[in-house]
Amino acid sequence: MKNLSTRSRLILLVVVSALPALGLTAYSAFEERSVARNNARADLVRLTKLAAREQEQIIEGVRQSMLASAQVLALLKGDRAGCNRYLAGLLAQNSNRYHTMGVYDVDGELVCSAVPWKGRISGADRGYFRRTKETGAFAIGEYQTGRLTGREAVNFGFPVRDAAGKIAAVAFIGFDLDSFNRVAATTPLPKDGNITVLDRNGVVIGRHPETAAVRTGEKLPNARVLEATFSARSGVFERERVDRADRLFVYEGVARDTDGSTPIRVLVSLPLDLIFAEANRTLARTLAGIAAATLLLLLGAWFGTEFFVYRNIRTLVETARRVRAGDFSVRTRMRYENDEFNQVGRAFDEMAETLQQREQELKKVMHDLKEQAITDSLTGLYNLRYLRELLPRELARAQRNRSPVAAIMIDIDYFKRINDTFGHDAGNLVLRELSALLKGSLRASDIACRYGGEEFTLILPDVPLEGALQKAEAIRLAVKGLALDYNGEPLGAFSASLGVAIFPQHAGDANALLVRADEALYRAKGAGRDRVVASEVVPAQRGRLVPQVP
Repeated sequence: MKNLSTRSRLILLVVVSALPALGLTAYSAFEERSVARNNARADLVRLTKLAAREQEQIIEGVRQSMLASAQVLALLKGDRAGCNRYLAGLLAQNSNRYHTMGVYDVDGELVCSAVPWKGRISGADRGYFRRTKETGAFAIGEYQTGRLTGREAVNFGFPVRDAAGKIAAVAFIGFDLDSFNRVAATTPLPKDGNITVLDRNGVVIGRHPETAAVRTGEKLPNARVLEATFSARSGVFERERVDRADRLFVYEGVARDTDGSTPIRVLVSLPLDLIFAEANRTLARTLAGIAAATLLLLLGAWFGTEFFVYRNIRTLVETARRVRAGDFSVRTRMRYENDEFNQVGRAFDEMAETLQQREQELKKVMHDLKEQAITDSLTGLYNLRYLRELLPRELARAQRNRSPVAAIMIDIDYFKRINDTFGHDAGNLVLRELSALLKGSLRASDIACRYGGEEFTLILPDVPLEGALQKAEAIRLAVKGLALDYNGEPLGAFSASLGVAIFPQHAGDANALLVRADEALYRAKGAGRDRVVASEVVPAQRGRLVPQVP
């Protein structure tokens, strides 16, 4: 092969390619089977994702129902009769989906329910109750038989918080398995296909069509299918028997629970015999035709193929490889002559140049969008959304390093008087000047945010209480030193009230830290303004709720 010319190699390649068509036919048949398998996989994947989205919509509907009723349940927790009536009314409105609703106290004891009960009922051992209580978030349960109704269900939990934001109880909804079955029954399955909905333990909570071999409330009987279905969040596999592959399976996880697990999975399957039926028929017809005739084809090659064809092909392939790797600056450097390969090279270079320009434009747009999303347009400081994203990460880092984090809440005294007297443009001038003052007082690691209105928040990593108080006092004095004019008219003297709180001395999480600093700020204003006040070690119960950013 080494000593053969390009022409000879091409002739040899053609001869090998022109062997009796039996091999080509067999290859084509296998390709057709592969295409059939891939098409079936793609169709089943789309179908499974559709079914999973429908199941997720069910779960989201439950979550929204619980979110809407959580505040009412918090108020009714001490009024058992009122709570029972309220839940009974909700259940009546959703009787086609839910079969029970109720509230457990933090110890798991049932305190009110839409369904009458007798004696003591505890839900402390239920998985959804434990996860809701531990994480303080909406949790998805698993298959169970209701202790109130005796019916098969999947329960969902949601925290009920008191005025201080602590979990005072856990509300639950028992979701009837018939609803899962109804969604499964409406999924447009191919012939001989089936769909199964499983909980986190592999127990069947929905099935269509129903069979005697797979029953609702029982674990999926095929251990190999069950193991493959729970090997990842989504995937495709074939269950093989001793002689041949039996069925094609596609599975998709539904939602994500508070502990990071996938609580529900949708599994759709189809017989492989049905997938390959048409390909097998085509193979049989083609082999019958090929048996009657043999076709030999030989083509000539011309001199210069290596120079005019393969060199250009290698150039295009290498350039394409580098573009695929993200190098949009690469060019083929072909001569752009009139032959087809040079025309392809020119088009490829123009495409790479366009991609390079668009990449640069996209980077600029994404940078601008990111800055707009986290920056207050008036002051240029970070906004509350960014504060909400940053502070939990900063506290987690501080907890690992056993270091403090200070939060200083700043409010301009009598700011409304400035707006009322001089107008909002003057007020905006004051806000910008104070923002510039704060920026000039920060270290590289400090963060300044506009908290809202005339309030600002400083986050100072690795700063203890004493240092934070010194920083706050320096800012207070700097504010008093501001002398601003608006349209040639002095705006008068300025002062600010400041509240200081330290993690973990005064609070153990981001929201509590801001609440403590806010409480200290309001004590400063209540004590006469123009002063710095530190949070108390034992948190006070007054203070404003810190707004949540969606």
